[in-house]
Order: sequence, then C-alpha cells, then structure tokens
Amino acid sequence: MTIKKTLSILLACLLAACALAEPLDTEYLVDMTAEEISALEERLWELGYLAAETDGVFDAETRSALESFQQANGLQVNGAADEETLARLNSPDALSRQGYLTRFANAYAQMTPLEKGSTSNDVLSVQRKLKEYAYFDGNPDGVFDDATGAAVERFQMVNGLPVNGVADGAVLMRLMADSPITWPAFLTEMAAGEGDSGLNVYVLQKRLSALGYFTGSCTASFGDLTREAVLAYQRARGLEATGRADSDTWAALYADARADDGTLRVGDYGDDIHAIQERLNALGFFDHDTTGIYGYTTETAVRLYQMAANLPATGEIDAATLNHMNGNSAVSTLDGIVQQRFQLMLDGAGEAAQIRIARIAEGLLGAGFGSGDDELYPGFAFVQYVCVSAGLPVTFPEDLIRMADRQVETIEAVDPGDIVAFQSASADAVTIQLAIGAGDGKVFCATESGGWVVLSYMDQMEGATIYCWDAD
Repeated sequence: MTIKKTLSILLACLLAACALAEPLDTEYLVDMTAEEISALEERLWELGYLAAETDGVFDAETRSALESFQQANGLQVNGAADEETLARLNSPDALSRQGYLTRFANAYAQMTPLEKGSTSNDVLSVQRKLKEYAYFDGNPDGVFDDATGAAVERFQMVNGLPVNGVADGAVLMRLMADSPITWPAFLTEMAAGEGDSGLNVYVLQKRLSALGYFTGSCTASFGDLTREAVLAYQRARGLEATGRADSDTWAALYADARADDGTLRVGDYGDDIHAIQERLNALGFFDHDTTGIYGYTTETAVRLYQMAANLPATGEIDAATLNHMNGNSAVSTLDGIVQQRFQLMLDGAGEAAQIRIARIAEGLLGAGFGSGDDELYPGFAFVQYVCVSAGLPVTFPEDLIRMADRQVETIEAVDPGDIVAFQSASADAVTIQLAIGAGDGKVFCATESGGWVVLSYMDQMEGATIYCWDAD
C-alpha cells in the first residue's frame, strides 16, 4: 500500500485530516480565451480563492476556486463563469475568502454547541449537511438524536476533529464553510487488499478480530489470513465476496462497530475513548492530545497501564481494565511499585524480546504514527509502540536512551530488533532519532516529516553518533 493510502487520521491522529482533491490537470471546456481565463484566475487569486496566481488554463483547481467563490457570495454553485458570477467577481463588493470565513466564524462564535436533545433549525441545517456528505442517512427533522450524534462522531473522526459527538464551532466551520472529506471518500481511501500494509489494514484486522472473523496476529499486513477473514465477513453480511476490503465492506464494518463484545480497541472513537484518554493522561500513561480516537498511542498507553496493574496487556479496554482504571486501586507512573516493576521487566528483557521487536517493527512498514510526536526524540511514538507491544514497558524516551547505551562502531554490528539512537547536533538543538534495527545496515524508523514507518539505510544518517541496545 502507498503512503497516501495509510491514513494516519485514525491515530491519532489519527492524526490532521488529509484533503481529497480532483486531479489538477483536468481541463474543462469553456467558452473563454486564455487571456480571459488568466484574468479570472488573477481575480480569484486576489480574493484568496486560488493558490496560484494564473496559468491561463481552466482546470479543476480553477473550477474549485470558482465554486468556493460562488458559495461564499450566495450564487448558484455550478463552477461556471456565467454572467452573474463574473459580474459579482469583478464587483468591489465581492466577498473574499477571508472575509467569508471571518463572517462565518463570527456568526457561530457565540452559538451554543448542538448536542443530543437539541431541537432547532440549526440542528436541521447540520443534519442536511451531514446527509449531503453521506454521514447521516436519516430524515432531517431538526431533532438531535442518537443517529445524529453518531453521524457527527463519524464526521469528526474523518475530518481530524476531537470526537465527542457535539456539533461545536469547529464542526460547524468544517461542515459549513469548508470542503470536508465525505464519508464515501474516506471509505474508499480505507480500502485494502492482499499485499497492502498500514494502519487501515491494522484497523481492519482489529475490527474483524472483534467480530470473530480473524484469528491471526494484527500485523498491519494484508496476507492470506486477512483475506480469508474478509471473505467470511463478506459472505456473512451478504456482500460481494471478493476478499478485498472495499468501501462497501468498510461501511458494514463501521455499522457493526458498536455491535461487538463491548471491548474498546483501535478504530473505535467517541466520548468513551475521550474519557479513557483523559484518565490515562491523569495517571501518567498518555502524554498526547485527547482526540477521542483510539489509535496507536492510545493502545500503547492502555498496554502500559495493564502491565503496571498486572492485567493481561492486550492494549484493549475490557470491563476489567476499565473498572481497575477508574477504581480505588488505579495505579500511576508516579507509584514506586510501578517504577520498580517496569525496571525489572526492562532489565530482564532478552533475546526473545529482541526477536518480537524485529517482527512487530517489520509488520508496521507503511503505517503512520503522525508527525512531530517529539521534537527532541523524533520517532519515539513508533519505537515505543513496538517495544510495548513486545512486552517492554517503555514509558518515556529516557527509558530507551538508558537502554541504547552501546556506541556503534560499525553498522554491521546492529542486529534485527536492536533499539537504535542516532544522536545529531545542529547550531541550536540536539536531536535523537529513534529506530529499530532491521539487519544488513538498515533500520525501521518513522519519518520526521510525516511519521510514516520506512526501511532506511544507516549510512544515510549523516553526522550522527549511533548508539544501540541489544539483548546480549
């Protein structure tokens, strides 16, 4: 699977939401000269609707900018440079994009957030928009019911907003004034088939496992076991049995998401996940934004808590984990007994843990862990996830730095599963890129810019002093 198709928007976010645009090389047949198109583009650029000033071609970018102008100025949105649109465009009263967004923001700034139980014309408008983008399949009636709340949650998850099921200002801005990602477009991007890898495959395996169709390890790689599970699920749901998780399959999986065993896991989202993240944050296991989306970082925090509490470290929130976390016996990273237990586990790590680390890291190639997870320790979220999944309770970057204490004299000395730290210094900062050895002078690491897990050559890490940990 390509990097584009591995949606880091589910971590943690998922990540920031990606924008889906038409190809920019499509030319539309219009009755305009190149000079007239250039003048049109220049005016759209002046008003902030077009990123590039002019190229004299009426392409998808020009059409999209024109549609945005029409929407902002109360015109028929048809993407055509008709007489009414051109007159408004060249008028001194033409509303710029910034002006439109400012007006829109001011209109909603003081608005009471819409939530379950609300009844108003504003709810009706939200329902109509959600239906337009295929998040809501009910009948818009102005009543904010459970179905509306579920539609808002899906919209928030896909479009990179905190998931709480409340139509607040952020939701309204994205829903009304922007070009949000539609539900069908999201489901299409989630599609996966044999040979693919990434977060969407991992979520697929988790979802199928929860529903009783997948019995293998969730490796984020789409192999024969995953294909057989998809086939079984498709047959059971009356879908075309192709073995590929297409948009129809994903739509069914999300519809079934709340009909499983009640355990919360990667791919879930909503108020309950938000509350769990806040609780883990208070206990010292989760040092990230509380998005309401169950991604890799949330799973890591849950595993750490379970290790600290002597519970099965599944990374999933079952009743036992939830009750322990919210009860009087809840543990925190500040507890001395937790620190001692974690240190003993790290000190006792051996070759078996190293083998597990190598296997897990390889299975995450192509997955996205978000960008900028730690400025001083880039790549930490990925390495932490792998280590914790392998049974090593790495809570902070310093845990890894203490482990990776052997300076590497030759890259051939780094074995698969070794934890590797590349220390480099610039004029104003020192950074330590964290990675996992892959053997043959290569490492698995998360890119600093996008957080994608890639296979990199160690000799390309220029100007870095290399340290590593191994089980010997």
